[in-house]
Amino acid sequence: MSFAQSARVQELSSIVFGQRHRLAVMAAIAQSDGLVNPTDLASDLGFRAQSAIQQPLKSLESAGLITRVDGSGRVYYRRNRHTLWESALELLSQALADDITAARPE
Repeated sequence: MSFAQSARVQELSSIVFGQRHRLAVMAAIAQSDGLVNPTDLASDLGFRAQSAIQQPLKSLESAGLITRVDGSGRVYYRRNRHTLWESALELLSQALADDITAARPE
């Protein structure tokens, strides 16, 4: 299962960012080499359609955290420098740790 499918990751994303997939998208971009293609990103996160990540990408672009780059007939987004990328990874770690704790038998 991709971390994007985690109920706790989606819940924490909704609480912090107001959108259930934004944390997963941010974490995937933060872990990337800095250049992501939306189709590949959706597939890597386990989403059947790119539409699941369109709003998070638009919001991240509006905030100046990513920049759209057209090349070779495909759309890419380049990660811009910002401390929020590290914060997204910390939030992801917290959510995944919560998942592990919740899954432990009492």
